[in-house]
Amino acid sequence: MSFSKVGGILKRKSEQQDKMPKKLCSNERKGSEITLNFFSQNMVHVGGDVYTYVNTFKGQTRVHIRVFSKDENGSLHPTKNGVFLKLLVWSDLLRKMCHFEPSKDPDAVLTVRKDVCLFNHTVNYRCCVNLQRLFQRKDLSFQLLPELVVLRDDQFNKLRDSHELVLESIKHKLLTYTLKEFVLSEMDKHPDDGRWNLYDGETPAGVEELTDALCKQLTDFISSNLLVIVKKNCDFCSCGFSVLHNCMVSGRKDCFNIHFEEALYNVDWHVLAVNFVNVNINRPYLRQLADEFFEILETKCFFEKVEEMYVNEHSTDIVFHPL
Repeated sequence: MSFSKVGGILKRKSEQQDKMPKKLCSNERKGSEITLNFFSQNMVHVGGDVYTYVNTFKGQTRVHIRVFSKDENGSLHPTKNGVFLKLLVWSDLLRKMCHFEPSKDPDAVLTVRKDVCLFNHTVNYRCCVNLQRLFQRKDLSFQLLPELVVLRDDQFNKLRDSHELVLESIKHKLLTYTLKEFVLSEMDKHPDDGRWNLYDGETPAGVEELTDALCKQLTDFISSNLLVIVKKNCDFCSCGFSVLHNCMVSGRKDCFNIHFEEALYNVDWHVLAVNFVNVNINRPYLRQLADEFFEILETKCFFEKVEEMYVNEHSTDIVFHPL
């Protein structure tokens, strides 16, 4: 990768972008104003004016690492300095950051899924890290895009340690916003005949029934994705051995703990919503609860139940590859 050649391209593109209006979309705020209270609930402060947070827009959930500015009223506003990452890119980035040591190797460059790269960037004689978006050309060469954020050592370390907090936010967004939007959209395709108008669906039994149904369906998706991941990492499968074997060398709980995040990020939430609505559309609870159901879901308890369902499943992950 030639950074000298990229420099000119970056300059021209930056000049064009400066003329374009900047807008950062978020489903939990209006405009670009964010209060400190919003940060305490939804953001991770990695030091200085850099924050990371999870945003969902048009069914797509992304992790932002962005510089914010503060106005005279104390409200925070996003700037153009930052990047947003797909969930799998974010997960791989954190995993690879543990092995990235620019202070020991000033020329180190780390690429993640051909989407972003990390490289050493000295500012005022202080070693910093550049996190910048990549674009792959048709000739397979890479070009640096204007989207970037510069991180000091302490910010780099805090970002690397933010995994658990950001993961909880991602799970909450996927469940209570992304899935909700797909479910409500799918319900619009099923006309309401009014037969449940007088039914009181707001009962503990109704909530529990819908929660159990959703847990079972999400567990099926997670289980299917985990099996694909385990088979991908299986030595027997990768070598093409046609023998009966157990792909899962560790227990189901260990498998869940190791691969859950990747399995979650590969869930097709639209297909899950279609299945969930088709199974429950004729039950009064779904019609009555709809919006409120996703708002009252406790994300932590819900995913604990998904894990319990998967771990206690008695099916074996044994596959046979015929000759």
